[in-house]
Amino acid sequence: MKTHRRTVALFLGAFLNLALSAHAALTWQDFTYSFTNANKQKVPVPGQSAKLTVPEDHAKPDGAKLELFLMRLPATTKTPGAPIVYLHGGPGGASLEHFESPEFRVLFDALRTQGDVILLDQRGCGKSTPSLAPVGVPNIGPDSLATRDSMLGYFEHASTLVRDRLVKSGHNPRNFNITQSAEDIESLRVALGVAKISVLGHSYGTQLAQAFVRAHPDSVERLVLAGSRGMDTSRKLPLEADEFLPRLAELAKADKTVGATFPDLMATLRRVLAKADAGPIEVPIEDEKKNVTTYKVGGYALRFLVAKFYLKDPDSSRYLPKFLDEIDTGRRPWSLTFNVLQMLRSPISFAWFTTDAASGVTPARAELIKAQVPTALLGDALNFPFPEINKVWGMVDLGDDFRAPVQSAVPTLFVAGTLDGITPVAQTREIMKGFANSRLLVVENGGHNTQFNGDGVAAALARFLGGQTPPEAVKMPPMEFMPLIAGKK
Repeated sequence: MKTHRRTVALFLGAFLNLALSAHAALTWQDFTYSFTNANKQKVPVPGQSAKLTVPEDHAKPDGAKLELFLMRLPATTKTPGAPIVYLHGGPGGASLEHFESPEFRVLFDALRTQGDVILLDQRGCGKSTPSLAPVGVPNIGPDSLATRDSMLGYFEHASTLVRDRLVKSGHNPRNFNITQSAEDIESLRVALGVAKISVLGHSYGTQLAQAFVRAHPDSVERLVLAGSRGMDTSRKLPLEADEFLPRLAELAKADKTVGATFPDLMATLRRVLAKADAGPIEVPIEDEKKNVTTYKVGGYALRFLVAKFYLKDPDSSRYLPKFLDEIDTGRRPWSLTFNVLQMLRSPISFAWFTTDAASGVTPARAELIKAQVPTALLGDALNFPFPEINKVWGMVDLGDDFRAPVQSAVPTLFVAGTLDGITPVAQTREIMKGFANSRLLVVENGGHNTQFNGDGVAAALARFLGGQTPPEAVKMPPMEFMPLIAGKK
């Protein structure tokens, strides 16, 4: 009997080794990304890159294939632990763009003290192929931001072009969802030839990390989830913005730079929205050939821009009084110009549409959102262009079992900033209820991205991945608002 068990064990071990070697097809080569520093100089970040080939549909391994881009930052310790896989947000972001932010460069360097850091461009994103980026799609037109209908029309047209390009190349948009992406991570673990990986997810990446740990709990050493989304929070509650904006108003009122001349952010916001509702704000933008195009920004687009650019982080929230005051006083809307340019230049992948459409919303949350929209200051702009955009993509809803809270015993560190208006601390605490072995690090005055700037936060995350206990709180300096008029204090 013992001989039989030994034979079976040897067979299973040989089979596992064969499976690992069969999938370990990663060929790493030198790769350098150069970011632009504060002096507009290019600074190289050396590492290695590889392409991971995965099935488009993991249930059909012989079908169409995708190539996922990887960048590896080698460990700086002689005794590295489990590889640390970083999952970017969005959905639709890209891993390499994080090198443009100092807080992420510091974070990645800290993580390297524990193990190799693997940056993964998720399916449809970044340098992975095929791409769902709106390459070759016409830019937002001068009237595209005038009304909700014109905005939706633009996104539907752009989506149709990207969808048709994807289908023409032999791919099915319905496979660009979070459950397939979770299987991509498991394929990466196997290709790395390791029994377990640690995972750091940020923003949407936290939702993907939860889907992964639920599907493959034995593949995860440790988890860090920063700026967390729950499995049923792809659609935001409109009144969350109504709760967060008054907090910004109080901070602005007390601010030494803008408080004396800009005491009432909420009243100004209401005036500005009413002004844009009455007639679009004109935003002249000059191109590289000195040609000027005037974009018309209506009330709905203004709500969308506030939701998209001014709620998530002190680095952007600090500009909100200036943004509103320029429109309120009739000065040239420099801040609004910058936001329109952000939309014109946005490289974000339309995996945003496929992923969140498939992730969907439970009936109970959908009813709550519907009830809140009529009285919410920003209306339904927090969730635009859902659900209508799925008329183009036709994504299959993953169902309420997918949206059920994740239950896990994997050691997990949650990180949340008190000035993160899109993934608030209360939401993180709710998600934590399903994680039996978890801790919370609250970053006072931290935002969605700037939470990593807190003194010692990056090092604390790295030490947690190495098995040490992190602090419960870190305090960052208070947010300082930008002057209403440039150069004036």
